[in-house]
Amino acid sequence: MNNSMISGETLPLAGLRPLVPVTGRVQVYCAGLNYQDHAGEVRMPLPKSPIFFTKPGSSLCGARDDIVHPEGVALLDYEVELAAIVGRRIGQYDAVKEDGLRDFLLGIAIFNDVSARDVQLAAGQWFLGKSYRTFAPLGPLVQTIDDTVRDRLYRLDLSLRVSDVDGENPAGKGQRGTTGDMVFRLHELIAALAERADLMPGDVIATGTPAGVAMRGPGRFRNRIAEVLGIAPGKRTAMFIAGERKNNRRYLSIGDRLVLSIKSDDGLVDLGEQRCTIIAARGSGL
Repeated sequence: MNNSMISGETLPLAGLRPLVPVTGRVQVYCAGLNYQDHAGEVRMPLPKSPIFFTKPGSSLCGARDDIVHPEGVALLDYEVELAAIVGRRIGQYDAVKEDGLRDFLLGIAIFNDVSARDVQLAAGQWFLGKSYRTFAPLGPLVQTIDDTVRDRLYRLDLSLRVSDVDGENPAGKGQRGTTGDMVFRLHELIAALAERADLMPGDVIATGTPAGVAMRGPGRFRNRIAEVLGIAPGKRTAMFIAGERKNNRRYLSIGDRLVLSIKSDDGLVDLGEQRCTIIAARGSGL
């Protein structure tokens, strides 16, 4: 037992390393295109119903852990998100309402949906490019949902700041947004999932990301030109990835430091700061 626990001495939070706030065989569900400004920046239409993809539980890591840059990945992206952690089983016949979230959730926390965009695009689906180990930092705090949180749930400011090894950010990497820009609110996402699958204690639901990610969509004009020229979809994807590698400097690099925060403008809700550094995979030579 730690001596400070016996003496009642307090320890500064800054000196502690927060662990992942969930353990065991948990599921990680992520809402896609759930912010209006983000859907606009990647040039995709707003979904008419919630879109989900999953990440494995092995992708979760703590709020002070390093994010490993996989060997061979060129387009490493970031996405600050508000996540909910399930507190009790939610089944098909549970009525999840906005004013009853506290009955179903342990609380809310900061989540980073790290993505290897080149893998994601080349594979033609989201799972593989988003499922590497350390690609889902969670925490550091879990805030229970009381009246103060509930009244501000869609007035929270999300921020992701990036600095390189010199403390600079010449490419302007980062995000700012508000939960008020969500397309589908938290209770709607939970209800859509629970209609089809049981949600279990410890499961994580990430609610989408605002604008500011590194990747930009090719746009309708470029797609139309490619169609007119008869360029096959697979080749279009390869051309887009090559263009992003050459021209887009907003993707993450080894040594970049990420600071994520989610809080209300009045300071009454504050989920702390998530601080992670991008490191090279062991033996990668990066």
